[in-house]
Amino acid sequence: MTTTILTHGRVTWTNIIQPTPEDIEQLSARYPQFHPLNISDCTSELEFPKIDHYDDYLFIVVHLPRWDDEEKISRPSEVDIFVSRGILVTSHVGNLKPLNELFERVQTDDEFRDKLMGRGASPLLYELLHELIEYCFPILHKVNQNIRHAEEHLFSKETEHILQDIALVRRDVISLRHILRPQLDVMNALETGDWPFIHDDLTLYWSNLGDHLTQLRAMLDEHVDVIDGLSDTIDTLASHRIDGVVRVLTFITILTAPLTLMATIFGINVELLPVRYHPLLFLVVVAIGILLTLVLVVYLNRRGFL
Repeated sequence: MTTTILTHGRVTWTNIIQPTPEDIEQLSARYPQFHPLNISDCTSELEFPKIDHYDDYLFIVVHLPRWDDEEKISRPSEVDIFVSRGILVTSHVGNLKPLNELFERVQTDDEFRDKLMGRGASPLLYELLHELIEYCFPILHKVNQNIRHAEEHLFSKETEHILQDIALVRRDVISLRHILRPQLDVMNALETGDWPFIHDDLTLYWSNLGDHLTQLRAMLDEHVDVIDGLSDTIDTLASHRIDGVVRVLTFITILTAPLTLMATIFGINVELLPVRYHPLLFLVVVAIGILLTLVLVVYLNRRGFL
């Protein structure tokens, strides 16, 4: 079974990892007041972040970022939460480090368990959400480090490699914005809601969580602006380097054009071509080609093309 029940005083924390049909049936039997639709949401792939309020409980869906090292992108990981008077239920897939560590510490540390669960279920909910949101800051700091790395190597010769790094960072930032933006609505609903089983003195705490999410969103917006600037800069550098390559190739083509023209003309197999069998014909053709090339070089130099 994947269900772990922890009781301290009047508070019971039920933690379900990768819920199975049996876990869902037991949860429904243990708490019949929970709506069947909310319970079924615990087994769905990804529910949109939301908060459903009832007379005697709240059902909250939050998403937190989880780093996918194989794809190099942050992906959403869902946590489904039931909170009522003296009851907290969390359902998740078990890949969120802060949630796993928090539950494990509550299990093993008596003093910490009394601190978190001794005041009621809603303060415990706050501590849980606080840990999940605070865990996002190191993720954004890592994104910032990746951006700084791209900035430092922007003018290196490895343009293609830096361009790929910027593209990966941009994709990750877009994913993080998509994950974190809806969470602010959930925090605002907790702050403005009025439910008898949620402590009134937690209003400022919900507001504090909302401020942290706003700060995270502002950091992501700043990252987007920086990445856009880096992308424009590297596109300009790449375009300039391409122009340089095209210019060199064009110059080589122009310089070889006279020799190519002379070789083509004197390579025509016709009887009427003058001095066709003259012994010095090869040297004459080469001299004319070199002369035309020198004249072309002088002309281009005077026009400022060289």
